[in-house]
Amino acid sequence: MVFASKRPIEVTLLVDKHPCEVLDIFRKYEIKAQITNVKLRDQVTDHIAFLKINDDILKELKRRSLKTLRINENTIWIRTNGCGVCKLLYHSDLIVEKVKVLSKATVMYKLLLPNLSALKQFLEELNSIRVEATVANVSEIDESELTDRQLEILRLAYKSGYFDVDRKISMKELANKLGIKASTLEEILRRALKKAVKYYLDRKS
Repeated sequence: MVFASKRPIEVTLLVDKHPCEVLDIFRKYEIKAQITNVKLRDQVTDHIAFLKINDDILKELKRRSLKTLRINENTIWIRTNGCGVCKLLYHSDLIVEKVKVLSKATVMYKLLLPNLSALKQFLEELNSIRVEATVANVSEIDESELTDRQLEILRLAYKSGYFDVDRKISMKELANKLGIKASTLEEILRRALKKAVKYYLDRKS
């Protein structure tokens, strides 16, 4: 399928032999673990992992991470400096919709990019840090429909009081909650609100 170069796209990307520090620890100690959540930040990356925790594993995680917090018997919060992939994702012209660890070496990302040129540039930047990625799927975004990420952020903004007359949360605070930059959140909200207003006006007309 041929895409128009200026249309935004949604991409499913598979990164094999991922350089994640946390996954590296799990591989080294042959730990059966599941990373259930990942939050990208400017200087660090937060991971929530589900595994059988023992003293040796905990000691190694604390030694190789910035912060390790045991949430419950089998869940642990791990903060690292962030690998090259995480830093590239955070600073690139894209939006991370979903992160899923498929195995001890493979991570799946669902990304929103402004066009195919941005995807090509991102793949080249991954290659420059010696990370190979496979594009599993590319699809044009229907500009009339909210993406899952846009809907998620609108709901959180609404529940957090962002749209209240006496605003209960700032743009920066909301961005920190989501683990993204304020400028990125502003752009997501702008696009999402435009679609929501258009949908409402079309139904009323």
